[in-house]
Amino acid sequence: MRDKVIIFAKKIIFGLRLGIVWQLLDAVKFELEKRSLQIRAGLMPGLPADRHGNNQLKKELLLFYGKDEPYQSFAGSELKDLPFLREGEVRFKIIKENLGIKGGTLLDIGANLGYFCHKFEEEGFECYAVEENKMLCYFIEKLKKVSGRSFKVICRSIFDYKKNQKLVFDAVLALSVFHHFLKSKENYFKLIELLKRIKAREFFFEPHLPQEFKGKTFYKNYTPEQFVDFIMENSCFKKVELIGESEGGRPIFKFSEK
Repeated sequence: MRDKVIIFAKKIIFGLRLGIVWQLLDAVKFELEKRSLQIRAGLMPGLPADRHGNNQLKKELLLFYGKDEPYQSFAGSELKDLPFLREGEVRFKIIKENLGIKGGTLLDIGANLGYFCHKFEEEGFECYAVEENKMLCYFIEKLKKVSGRSFKVICRSIFDYKKNQKLVFDAVLALSVFHHFLKSKENYFKLIELLKRIKAREFFFEPHLPQEFKGKTFYKNYTPEQFVDFIMENSCFKKVELIGESEGGRPIFKFSEK
């Protein structure tokens, strides 16, 4: 029995050490990628990155995305000339017009470049941007500084944010992000646990359209209606309504406690 306990303890210690090593390697990779991007964009040695102004930021964004367009539009006027893939203003207006609260805390799950935190901070909300991609977090912080915003950036997976605790916010946004969690069995069940942890007065959800991902492998590939039923079954929400459509026909739903 004692030997089994020792073996089990060694496995735990090994796992913890391995996890720390992976975290360190990930941090080093991010720093190298960031520095390479800054230099390619013309950052002068010895001069802080924020002293190069918006032109440096534009160059870094364009280099980071390469031939692709940034997914989100930009809230600040300084970067509105850059191309983007998804229009944010339409979705922002739909949500704003259907908000039953005038302020409080707002969580944006999968914040990307932080567009919605910029916009809702203007409306008086205390915003929290959760984004797992470290390079996107780097850009969120830079865009936040350029615009003089104060919202909080949480650079980690939403599954690890306040783990094993309730996520208590006045409003929560999950816009075109949850379908990524349907691709594997592991993340599907993590999503169920996440939904059980969310405690919000209002929850705004934009699902994907299954036909957009033909040929892709999903553990579950819900229609918007099936996704809504799934959320209702696994969350605290009692009411749901369709409040509009974003560009491309993706529906936007509002869930509420009452």
